[in-house]
Amino acid sequence: MLSNGTTLQQGRYCIERYLSSGGFGNTYLATDLRFDEKVAIKEFFMKGVNQREKDNTVSVSNTTNTPKFIEQREKFNKEAQRIRKLSCENIVKVTDLFDENETSYYVMDFIDGQSLRDIVKQHGPVNEQTALRYLDQTLRALQEVHRKGIFHLDLKPANLMVDKQDRLRVIDFGASKQQKADGSGASASSALCYTPGYAPMEQKDLRFDKFGPWTDIYSLGATIYYVLTGNTPPDGTDIQDEREKAFHFPTNVSEKMRKLIVWMMEYNRNARPQSVDEIKAFLQDGKEVDVNTEIGTVFAPRSTASAKQQPTQNDQASKHKKMLWVGVALIAIIAFGLIFALGRSSQANSLEESIENNDISSIKNVEGKTFMNAVLGEYIYTGQVDEKGEPHGIGKAIFIKDGKPNGNSYEGSMDHGVFSGSKATFKYGTENTFEGSFENNLYAKGRLTINSTGQYFEGSFSKGKPYNGTWYDQNGKIIVKISNGK
Repeated sequence: MLSNGTTLQQGRYCIERYLSSGGFGNTYLATDLRFDEKVAIKEFFMKGVNQREKDNTVSVSNTTNTPKFIEQREKFNKEAQRIRKLSCENIVKVTDLFDENETSYYVMDFIDGQSLRDIVKQHGPVNEQTALRYLDQTLRALQEVHRKGIFHLDLKPANLMVDKQDRLRVIDFGASKQQKADGSGASASSALCYTPGYAPMEQKDLRFDKFGPWTDIYSLGATIYYVLTGNTPPDGTDIQDEREKAFHFPTNVSEKMRKLIVWMMEYNRNARPQSVDEIKAFLQDGKEVDVNTEIGTVFAPRSTASAKQQPTQNDQASKHKKMLWVGVALIAIIAFGLIFALGRSSQANSLEESIENNDISSIKNVEGKTFMNAVLGEYIYTGQVDEKGEPHGIGKAIFIKDGKPNGNSYEGSMDHGVFSGSKATFKYGTENTFEGSFENNLYAKGRLTINSTGQYFEGSFSKGKPYNGTWYDQNGKIIVKISNGK
C-alpha cells in the first residue's frame, strides 16, 4: 500500500490512510491540498499480478502478465470515464484521472458513512420505510446509469454507501459495461466477475447479448431483500423451482414490498420490470403484480380471475372475453416494450407548449440523419430539429438494426428528441399500429389496432396501457368497455 503522507500529482493529493482493496485496486482517503478537501483515490493495482517498488512504482511481477495488466488498466480508465459522464447526486462523482507510478489513479468524492452491508451487519435489517428510501435513491441513480447506456452489473449492499446525512450513493463501476450501439445487450471484451446471490442467470452465463436494465434490476431486488431480512438472497435456480417460496420475509414486510422484490428477481429476465419507470409506476400507483404468473399475465388486468368465476351470457361472450384478455396482455407487453425502446427519463411538456416557449426560428430541417437512442439504438430521422440538432417539430423516425430498417417507425411531433404530439402514428412492425397523441414517449389518447385480428381500442392510455375507453372487434362491435384500467 502507499504509505500515509505520500503525495501524488506533484503534491496536490496527500494520502491520509488506506481504506480498502479489491481484485483490481486499492482505495485511499486523501486530502486535496489545493482545496483542503477530503477525497477518495482509487489506484489500479491487480492482486497477484502487481508489486510495488521502493519508489512507489507499480510493476508486473511476471512479464507474461503484462498484456493482461495493460488491458485491465485500460478498463480501469474507462470505468472512471463512465462515472464522470453520469450526473446524479446518488452516484459517486469522479473529479480527476491521472497516470503516476506506472499505473493509473482516479479521484472521487469521499463518502463519510457506511455501506448498506455494514449497516445491516452492525445494526440488523432495516424497516420497510428506510428500505423504500434507499430503494428510491438507488432508482434515481440507476435511471441515470441506464439513460447513458451503461449497465452497472455489480449492485449489491457493499456498493451502496450512505453518508451521515442519509444520502445514498452508488459506487464501484469496475464491472460496468457499455450497451452495444444496436441495443442488443452489452459490449463484451472480457469476462465478468459477479457476486453470488446478486447476479441473474444471464450474468452468470455471461450472456452479454441478453443484458439490459433488467439485469441491474435483479441485483437491486436482491439488495433490498438483504437489507430487509439480513439474509443472503435466494439462488436463481431456487427461485425458478420454488417461486416466492424461495424467499423468507419477516412478518413486518408488506405484501406489496414482497411482490415487488419477487417481481424484480424473476428468474426469467423478460418477466422482470424492464425499466426503472415500471418500478416507479408500481410504487406510485399501487399496481398489482401476480407473482404466480410468468410474462404476459404480469401486466394483465387483475379482474381476469374474478371474471372466470362469474356466469357468462353465452359461450360466444365467454370466447370474446378470453380473446380480449389475450389481446390486452399482448398490448400491455408491446406497450411496455415501447417504453423500453423509446424510454427517456426526462419529463417534457407538449410540443405546442415547447414551441410557445422557444424561438421557432431556431428549428431547422434534416433529411435522413441518424440519431442514437441509448436503449433502442439507431434510427433514421427526417424532419425538423432544434438549435442543438435534436429532433424537434414534425418528422419521421425509421428505426434500424445493423444498418437496416427493423420494421418500427414513428411519424409525428418531436419535442427535443421526445416523442410527443397530438397527431402521431407508431407502427410496431406488421403487428400493431397506434394513431393518436403521444406524451413523453408513450401512448396518450387515440386508437391502438391489433393488425393480426383487427381488434382495436379507442380511448385514453396510462403509462402506455389502455385506461379509459372501449375495445372493439374487427367489425366495430363493442367487446368491452374499460374504466380506470379495468
